[in-house]
Amino acid sequence: MHNLIQKLKIGYEFRSVLIIDDDIDVALSLARILKNFFKECITASDGESGLDMFLTRFQANNPFTLVITDLELPKIGGLRVISEMRAISKNQAILILSAHDESEFMAEAIRMDVLGYLLKPLSMPKLFASLDKIFNKKVINMNSVPEVDKVTGWKKYSALTNKMDSMKSIPTTILCIRVNHLSSMFNIVGKTFTNEYLSDLARTLDGLLLEANGEFYRTAKDELCLLLDGEQIEYATSLAKNMLSVVRYFHKYEQGIILSSTLSIGIAHGIENTLLQSKLALAEINSHIGGISFFSHMKEDQHHTFTDDRDILKIIFNALTEENVLPFLQPIADVKTHEFIIYQSLMRIREDDQLYGPETFLDLAMNMGQMPMITRSMIRNTFKLYGTLPENAIISISLSFYDLNDEGILSYISYWAERYNISSCNIAFQIRNEIDMLENKYIFDVIKELQSKGYKIVLDNFGLSQCNFLNLLELKPDFIKLQADTIEKLQSDGPIVSVVHKIIEIAHTISSKIIISNISSINQIKLLHAANIDLMQGFAIQVPYEVLSD
Repeated sequence: MHNLIQKLKIGYEFRSVLIIDDDIDVALSLARILKNFFKECITASDGESGLDMFLTRFQANNPFTLVITDLELPKIGGLRVISEMRAISKNQAILILSAHDESEFMAEAIRMDVLGYLLKPLSMPKLFASLDKIFNKKVINMNSVPEVDKVTGWKKYSALTNKMDSMKSIPTTILCIRVNHLSSMFNIVGKTFTNEYLSDLARTLDGLLLEANGEFYRTAKDELCLLLDGEQIEYATSLAKNMLSVVRYFHKYEQGIILSSTLSIGIAHGIENTLLQSKLALAEINSHIGGISFFSHMKEDQHHTFTDDRDILKIIFNALTEENVLPFLQPIADVKTHEFIIYQSLMRIREDDQLYGPETFLDLAMNMGQMPMITRSMIRNTFKLYGTLPENAIISISLSFYDLNDEGILSYISYWAERYNISSCNIAFQIRNEIDMLENKYIFDVIKELQSKGYKIVLDNFGLSQCNFLNLLELKPDFIKLQADTIEKLQSDGPIVSVVHKIIEIAHTISSKIIISNISSINQIKLLHAANIDLMQGFAIQVPYEVLSD
């Protein structure tokens, strides 16, 4: 399923979809999912307005790639809408989404050459299968997706997945490579210069491949993959180190700005799921300083062995259906008094008495458009626990880029906070300090709106590699959680300690409290006193725990 999702994303910038449904919530929910595969997602609440939108686009020689329509619509019924569209365009791709499985409707739809009949509630696998059928049918006519990436000269993601499918019984080694800061380059110097940088970087990396049969692919805007024949873990490790070293000194000079980057590299080897495993390894590298991470089969054994993404997807769907998206609480304590001030809600999924952490399912949940539902479940179930906490405690929930793009998230938060009688001043939202995320105006405005309603903001992962002081001064978060390796920096003797102290000083100037996580020993707590740290979190303070009902 993961491969199919990635395949469907290819060429999304050339596609548009019209969704006609009088149930606004259904239409908007479907649009959020389809935004992964269509650049434009337009909704209409009745047959008449839907038909007008279709006609306007058709007359402008810019027809929709796909129309998805309900059958029971106000003003003009769905079957008539389809009939009118078919009279205008015999080739228009149309899907029906209906709550009724009625044979006469299906027979009529088949007669009008509708490409699929989807039932509510929507089955994701059936939706994706229908999209695959439609996109494949359009490939010859659209001729819009080239086989080779023009910037790097390498084949694209679809070529890699096809190659992997043909090598199912053959061992491989994969290096999944993220080019850090590429989004910032696009914003600062534009597409032309950034593409020139990436093109030269690709040639440099290609030149390092000397001792093995391997092939590079460009799999995303800032992601590259190197596929090596066989299980060549030693060579892959040596090559990855060479890549990090070379790229550290690789730069271009454009418009008075030095363009440079770092690499994060996830490595996996074996016969099954090697590509997915390399992506999981890459996801463990949070710092934009870069580095190398290896997929651990021991970790996989702890969570059982997944044959493919369908198993993980099943776990996600079961957890949502059976209310098994669970908040585990980990207290954050005052450094001086050791009093618990904040209770951070950490996401877990339970399936057959087995607990799974976010590293197991997070990537797939994002690709499948499931994050808003998972986060909503976390919000509801976390708020439910508030009555078990000490008076005036603050409860903290993480919000991702996908969650903040959920148009209904603010009203959902307000509803459940009121339902459980929790004041907004006792609720904090932890926002990851990604440069490209906080420079997104829509995301930034949503965070500011949360603040205006009285919710507290925790800015996570702030530090030397994610240190945008302009955002910090404008946002003025209530809490700043420094990067996980800050405790190691405080223990060092170099000048980097002074930089960390300066960050702490600036944070206190804007009345933000500093949190240090990953505290694992009593000795580390003494460092926090000396560094004027406010709050601490980690296994030495309290392990995450589940609140069990009576």
